[in-house]
Amino acid sequence: MSVSQRNKGQRGERELFGILSDLLGTCVRRNVDQARNGGADGLDVPGWAIECKRVESGFREAWWVQAVNQSVETDRRPALAYRASRQPWRVRMFLHDCNPGMYCSHAWVEMTLETFAFVVRESLETKTA
Repeated sequence: MSVSQRNKGQRGERELFGILSDLLGTCVRRNVDQARNGGADGLDVPGWAIECKRVESGFREAWWVQAVNQSVETDRRPALAYRASRQPWRVRMFLHDCNPGMYCSHAWVEMTLETFAFVVRESLETKTA
């Protein structure tokens, strides 16, 4: 990976976690040890392993595979947030993590970052209720 690609990825992570911090009302930081120790880009949201991708265009299925594998390693739910240039953030997650009543082992859904934040807030409220 080139220096410019790594810098773009880091800027994307800071942007994503800044927005998520605002939407969730709590500090969400980058996992700065990810390059050295592996793991998801964001682990500050309880129960979630968030992988972040910032690219010029397109989507790669390998990102989702990476997010799922990292979530298994950390015993969390996977979320893949990605943004192509001049496009809004999108988040992919398993359907049953969005709505546990709709279990289908490999079905996933994509949503806006704002909708993802709503799902996260709901999941946190359910745990504390």
